Amino acid sequence: MRVLGALVCAGWLSAAPLGCATSMRQTLDETAAVFHDDLRWGRLPAAETAVDTEMRAAFQAHHRGWGESVQVIDVEVESLRATSDRGSARLRVSWVHANDSTDVKQSLVEEQWESRAGAWRLRGETVIAGDPGLFGTPAPAASPERRTALR
Repeated sequence: MRVLGALVCAGWLSAAPLGCATSMRQTLDETAAVFHDDLRWGRLPAAETAVDTEMRAAFQAHHRGWGESVQVIDVEVESLRATSDRGSARLRVSWVHANDSTDVKQSLVEEQWESRAGAWRLRGETVIAGDPGLFGTPAPAASPERRTALR
């Protein structure tokens, strides 16, 4: 019994330094997971802590309507790539306008991330496909020819 106790203690003590080393530097996976969870549930002040200070005003402008005119239904990470100091993510965001909850829209968003001093920060985000209204940009109006074809 004493031998088993000694082995358990030795195993725990040898693993303790590894836990300390990995907790001091978050990976992009960890940072992005918390960030996207905060976005999904409307915790924008918490999400802002992962946004680069130079980009924070643009982030606030992009997300100004979230929780009011834009209701996010789901945020799904489609891809996440990183080198030692740069990363990118592609997200599929399902959302509705608050005044029409029956018309579910989707936007494909690309994010740019950068690691500085062991912390990952969002440096940019762009709607690259789908409905651009996610960030308050209205969708282009249908042309007269297109409107006629839809009738």
